[in-house]
Amino acid sequence: MKLIVISDTHLKSSQGLPLGLLREMEKADLVVHCGDMTEEDVYLYLSERFSLAAVAGNMDCRRIQDELPQRRILDCEGKSVAVIHGWGSPIRLAQRVRDSFDLPDLLLFGHSHVPYHGTLNGTVVFNPGTASAFALKLQRTYGRITIDRQETTCEVLPVPG
Repeated sequence: MKLIVISDTHLKSSQGLPLGLLREMEKADLVVHCGDMTEEDVYLYLSERFSLAAVAGNMDCRRIQDELPQRRILDCEGKSVAVIHGWGSPIRLAQRVRDSFDLPDLLLFGHSHVPYHGTLNGTVVFNPGTASAFALKLQRTYGRITIDRQETTCEVLPVPG
């Protein structure tokens, strides 16, 4: 199963989604958005065009926050995949979000805008970074995850134009 993971797009309109990223999303079995789409137009566009699993982030509009959960658990090829946005300071954020779930096989989160990939307390923890890099002059990145029963591979990649 192939997942494309994005977070922290912070867009006013779906027009701001890079075409290269949209092409990558078309190849995925599932697109996961870890929150902070910001505006309803972005959420509607993604949910109509792709198989989407998303959570609400702290900067999302009221409609998104009302419609989406703050956290969710997915079953992907028999592996439990937890999804959450995150909160507070980026310091020890990966550990805080890890501590908020029991024992998922994989945990996806956002909020910090900084990519992260590690193992904490037996769980693979992954943050794709920000897909739009609207602040702090960060590189635009996304995640590509391949899951099968034997192996999970996670990659942070630059957003193609």
